[in-house]
Amino acid sequence: MRMLLKLLDRVEEGTCAIMLIFMAGLAFINVVVRYLTNFSFAFTEELLVNLFVWITLLGASIATRKGSLLGVSYLFDRFPRKMQKAAVAFGAVCGVTLFVLLAFHGAEMVRSEFRSGMTTYSMALPMWMFGMALPVCAVVLIFRTLQKAVEDWEMISSGKGLPDEACPPEVMSE
Repeated sequence: MRMLLKLLDRVEEGTCAIMLIFMAGLAFINVVVRYLTNFSFAFTEELLVNLFVWITLLGASIATRKGSLLGVSYLFDRFPRKMQKAAVAFGAVCGVTLFVLLAFHGAEMVRSEFRSGMTTYSMALPMWMFGMALPVCAVVLIFRTLQKAVEDWEMISSGKGLPDEACPPEVMSE
C-alpha cells in the first residue's frame, strides 16, 4: 500500500511540475513572439486557463496530503484530545462531502459536454477533456482528505498531539 501511495505522490507532483514548466514556457514563448511580431498564438490563453484548473486541483491534493491547506490550528492545538479527534472527523466529513459533490457535478458537466459535442473556441478540442479535471481530481481529493484524516487521528491517538488538558496559560501567551 505504501508503494501505491508513493507512486500517487510522485504522479501528482510530477504532473504538476510538468504542467507548470509547460505553462511557463508556453506563456513565455507567446509573449516573445507577440513582442517581436504582430502575431499571437491565440490558442495559448485557452490552453493555459484550462491547464490552470488541472494544476490548481492537483496542487490542492498535494497540499491536502501534506496538511498545508489553510487551517485554524491555534484553536485546534488547544483542544483536548477528544475534541481534536472530533474536529478531525468533522473536517473529514465536510471535506469528503464537498469533494463528492464536486465529483458528481463535475461528472454531470463532463457528460453534458460530451453529449453536446462542445469544443474549445480556438483549439477545437473537446471541452470534456478539460472538464475531466473536476471529477478526476475530486476523487483524488476525497482519497487525500481521508488519508490525512486517518494520519491526524492516529497522531492524536498515539499521544503525539496535545494532552487531554488544555495548554497551560504560559504556552498560550507565547
